[in-house]
Formats: sequence, structure tokens, C-alpha cells
Amino acid sequence: MLPARFRWGFLFALLYGVVTFFGAKPLIGFFGLNDASVAYNAQVYLKITCGLIIFSYLNTIITGIMTAMGDSKTPLLANFIGLVLNMILDPVLIFGVGPIKGTGVAGAAIATVMAQAVVTAVFLLAIRKDQVVFDKVKVLHKVPWDYMKAMIRIGFPASVQNLIYTSISMILTRFVTGFGDIAVAVLRVGGQIESISWMTADGFGAAINSFVGQNYGAGQYGRVKKGYFTAIGVMFIWGLFCSVLLVSFPEQIFGLFIHEPEVIPMGVRYLVILGVCQMFMCIELTTVGALSGLGRTLLCSVISVVFTSARIPLAMILSSTALGLDGIWWAFSISSIIKGILFFLSFLVVSRKLPQDKHRVQLEAELEL
Repeated sequence: MLPARFRWGFLFALLYGVVTFFGAKPLIGFFGLNDASVAYNAQVYLKITCGLIIFSYLNTIITGIMTAMGDSKTPLLANFIGLVLNMILDPVLIFGVGPIKGTGVAGAAIATVMAQAVVTAVFLLAIRKDQVVFDKVKVLHKVPWDYMKAMIRIGFPASVQNLIYTSISMILTRFVTGFGDIAVAVLRVGGQIESISWMTADGFGAAINSFVGQNYGAGQYGRVKKGYFTAIGVMFIWGLFCSVLLVSFPEQIFGLFIHEPEVIPMGVRYLVILGVCQMFMCIELTTVGALSGLGRTLLCSVISVVFTSARIPLAMILSSTALGLDGIWWAFSISSIIKGILFFLSFLVVSRKLPQDKHRVQLEAELEL
């Protein structure tokens, strides 16, 4: 199945790159940005980062494979190198240093692509040393149709889920632009600050996905439950910590990134409202990983799509009240709370239907003899 993953990755990266490069103007135009220079810079950034998105695709594919193999250290090292490089290249290419002339937004985009390319190079070096899985991958060899069907059956619901989620995010961003370009800046910066919780939860979700999938396949159903509840406990504490942090110190945190006095109050309200749902969002993302490891990707897609889609009418209703822009933030928070609760209850229901451990059944049979 690995050659198929790489083939599909190349294909989708190529198609997506072509569409975003040649369709940058209408795509950015959808958001209705008020400042022409901002819209132009957004097009430049989109053409560079998405036109060369192949590196990002490959990094995601390889990260997933290595994590499933139980190797999370290599992806961590590779992405850490890319992150540090991006931090170094950003100011150099944006503002310029010595003989290097700054290119503004284009420089930020180039720095991102270069960092992603370095991450890919690190992965390729690691792959060359692997003698367990990657040395057997022949990308040009024919892939059996049974493997293709299994991959599509498992991956298609999650892919559609992410596609719909992104589309919903675009629509909601369009709503935000109705409150001005400053509101969009608050959304972008606030989302980056908020990522301290959801990126951690996403990493735990990937880890528990691998753990649950391996133990489920081995018939170690007790370990599936124990691993999940251990991960949920850790993520609940982390989410609670992030909630307290965002709700208690919103002005200090947002002020680290934006200093304009007219923007900070909007950013403070964003962090306080979204801070309410952090623990539930952590539970959601971790449980998605666990349920996907049990092969319940369709269930995850249904819950995510339905309640993420509900953000659109909820945002329309709440933003038309005295809440205004804050109504959109509350739509985000309320839907995340509901999804976190539903995903946790779903895992409880699914886990109760798991049979006894294979080794326990075998032991009981031997004792009876």
C-alpha cells in the first residue's frame, strides 16, 4: 500500500499546485479582502507555497508512515529542523540581511517552501537507512487493486472530512472579513496562538492512532482501552492548562504578537472565548485518532462534518446579534465543546463492543482443558 500512498500524494500535490497557482486570484478574491495590496500579497504567498506544496505532501505521508511504524522521533527531528530553519530564513528573506535583499511576503513564502524541502531531504536520508519498510517500497511497481480499495475505504472518509472542514473554514473566514481586515488578522494570529493546544492534541492523536491500530490488529483489546484513557487523561490536563492560560492571560499573550492598541481588545476576546473549549478540542482530536485506529473513520467523518458545518448557521445567527464578531468566535467554541463530548461518548460505545483479548481467550481455553 505504500507505493500507492506516494503515487496518490504526487498526483494530488500536482493537481492542487496547478489549481492554486493559476487560480490564485479568484481563490483570494473569495474572501473579499478590502485592501488591494493585502489581496495581491496573499496571491503571491499562495502561488509560491501551494504551487510547491509537493514537499508538504511528502512530509505528511512519510510522517504518517513512520508514526505507524512506531518511530515518532524521526518526524519530530525532521520537523524541528524545518521549524528552526523557517524561523531563521523568515526575517532574512522578508527584510533582507547584508547583500540579501528582502522580498516581503514572497520571502516569507520562499522561506516556508525551503524549510519544507529540507524536512523532505531529512526524511529521504532516514528512509535510505530503513531496512524494515521503506527498502521494500517500489513506487513504479503495480499496486494490487485490493490494496487500493482498502486504502480508499479507510482514507476517503477522512479526506472528505478534511476537505469539507477546510471549505467551512474558508466560508467562516469570509464572514470574518465582513468585520474588516483587522478581524482577519485577529483570526490568523489567534489561531496560531491557539495551535499550542490543538497541535499537541493532533500529535497525540497520531500516536494513539498507531498504538490502537497495532493493538487492535494483535487482538490486545485491553491495551486499546488502557492506551486511549491514558492519552485522554494527559490531553484533558493539557487542554485544561491551555484553557486557564488563554482565559487568564489573553492580553499578555496576544500582545506578544501584535502591538496595535485597536487590535489587542479583539484578540483578547478571541482568546478568552476559544479558551473555553480547549480541553474539549484536545479530547476530540485524540479520540479521532483512536477511532480511526479502530477503522471507524466514517463515524469520525460524520460527527466532524455535521457539527463543523453547524458553525456556519450558528455563526450567522450569533454574529447578527449584539455579539457581532464575537458571535463567530462563540460558534467555533460551542461546536468544539459538542464534538469533544460526542467523540468521547462514541469511543465508550465502540470500546464496549470490543471482544476479549485473544491471549485471554486462549488462556481461558487452556485452563478449561
